[in-house]
Amino acid sequence: MSMEIRQTKSVKEAVKLAEQIMSAENPVGEITGPSGTGKSQCGRAVAQHLGATRIAAWDGMSKHQMAVEIAASAGLEGAGVVDRLLRSRAEGDPATRRLIVIDEANKLSWRVLELLRYLADECNTAVLLIGTEMYSRQFTQARTRDLLLQLGSRIGAKRIATRHLDRAETYTHVFRPAFGESADKELVTTFWAACRKGNYREAVELTEECRRIMEANQMQTLTPAVLELAGKWMANRHAEV
Repeated sequence: MSMEIRQTKSVKEAVKLAEQIMSAENPVGEITGPSGTGKSQCGRAVAQHLGATRIAAWDGMSKHQMAVEIAASAGLEGAGVVDRLLRSRAEGDPATRRLIVIDEANKLSWRVLELLRYLADECNTAVLLIGTEMYSRQFTQARTRDLLLQLGSRIGAKRIATRHLDRAETYTHVFRPAFGESADKELVTTFWAACRKGNYREAVELTEECRRIMEANQMQTLTPAVLELAGKWMANRHAEV
């Protein structure tokens, strides 16, 4: 079963950004933001709406491993797929350009990021990097600063930042789908505050905890008492971290 994509403001902005980089002269874009603000959901939305390939990077992923993943997404198989990928010179028509979404880009080394820049420059590939801004730390040494400038110049203004949901978005995209319409504005505000004022990931987790408590007590309606108990669970979890 595919994961539901919530049409938040950030998701809509991400799809527009991806459409922009697909036709850009320098087809590299970037989505950054704090943990839990829906960056991965943005990547999944782009893949779903535009038929992009989404690759979730992992810590220590090598340039070769990334190239193999991208080659597979392009339908290249057998021996020498990486060489064939790097030698590919598709026509520069943006209509034939493939789109690669790289989630958790902050886990990539500068060598892998350089590979992605090369693919965007030479192989008619659009690249959307998603992650925290931590990946810039890969370019702190003198020999890599110029590489960061080259990547940054290609990204330019083609970037967005995800953010916490406001109270209305939290209600529309998390609270209402889970618990139904509610005229209790105080309850909605308490829910929003309990997930650190709209942290998307924590809002989902808070929803699941509320549902667990409701199911255990055979309740059909979210009450302030249930939300308070679930909110304490969230607070204790943060205290443990």
